[in-house]
Amino acid sequence: MKYLKLQNLLMLNELIKIYKINYGIACRIGDNIYINKELENYPLLHDSILAHEFTHSSKFNKNDLLIDLNNKHLKGLKKEYYSFILTHPSSWTEFFPFGVYNKKFVISPLISGIWILGLILFYLIWKII
Repeated sequence: MKYLKLQNLLMLNELIKIYKINYGIACRIGDNIYINKELENYPLLHDSILAHEFTHSSKFNKNDLLIDLNNKHLKGLKKEYYSFILTHPSSWTEFFPFGVYNKKFVISPLISGIWILGLILFYLIWKII
């Protein structure tokens, strides 16, 4: 069933190019989706993550933030997702606030916000101690 849904998404989004990369997990930048090639060894996870990336728009907006915060595509796959992250250290770059894709420097607004909040929290704890 998930395979059919993914095939439908692929047909609807023929203009979106999918690139296999050696790092991170996945992201959509414009009309390009970048997905870690190691996810092919996890077919259910691969298809769910790809379906998630297809739901994003070509230009980052508020809806894209909500899609990431309320990721319905990974429901029931959290164990497999975290297993992938723990066994593939190259995927950890997904949690950096920036990256380079197709020789373009990209900043992730969501991850940047999380890092800023974390640094503020660290600073406040440091001041209290």
